[in-house]
Amino acid sequence: MNVKPVTLPSRDPSSDRLHRQNRLLAILPQDVLTALTEQASIVPLARGRVLQEIGEPVREVLFPHSGVIALVSDMGDCRGAGTLTIGAEGYLGFWAVLGGDHRALSRADVQVPGTATRVPIDGLLALSWTYAPLRDLLLRYCKVLLKQAIQTAACNGLHPLSARCARWVLVAHDRAHGADTIDLSQAFLAITLGVRRQSIGAVAAKFQENGLLRLDHGRMTVLDRPGLEAASCSCYDTVRRIYDAIVPSVTD
Repeated sequence: MNVKPVTLPSRDPSSDRLHRQNRLLAILPQDVLTALTEQASIVPLARGRVLQEIGEPVREVLFPHSGVIALVSDMGDCRGAGTLTIGAEGYLGFWAVLGGDHRALSRADVQVPGTATRVPIDGLLALSWTYAPLRDLLLRYCKVLLKQAIQTAACNGLHPLSARCARWVLVAHDRAHGADTIDLSQAFLAITLGVRRQSIGAVAAKFQENGLLRLDHGRMTVLDRPGLEAASCSCYDTVRRIYDAIVPSVTD
């Protein structure tokens, strides 16, 4: 990853608030969070930016506060297909946390812009062995990603494109911190779902016709969330319940 930090001191009060917009960082005990953020910086996540390539060593971990990162698998024919997405509920860099070779096994692109807390991987791993709550939380999120991968594989094989599309729009909406307008392009949605751009365009146009969304030059505005939930497959609720069961809430 080669992301330039913004000019915001890590110990600034506004910086502390940003760190805690990531759900995992918000759960950490204050002493653990303080030790981690002493090594951290705030970085922008610009849409379309490639954060890591397949085979690159993982040198840092990103904890998004907002936005969406898509993990993209190389299909060997000059195309890529999205496999998983990461937002403010997780972190990018788990390949190194799992041990062994610290090389990334997928490309990571920014799908929806935002910001993130960046921590050098060596510092994070050292802290994870010093502070058990941090190590436990990092590994718990790996379980969530594994379940998400299993669910997505089944979803892609069994559920219609319209239901899958509604699911991912809901996921992006969840990560928008209450905003109804999302910087989510149909092109990136097509990559995430592993389909042609024209197919997504047809589904999105139908959603707009039914009053669920408004489309506007690389953005989508959610107009009827209950309608999108009705159009989505059951995988949306399944993955969310699994996350809540594995990762403790801020108040636990």
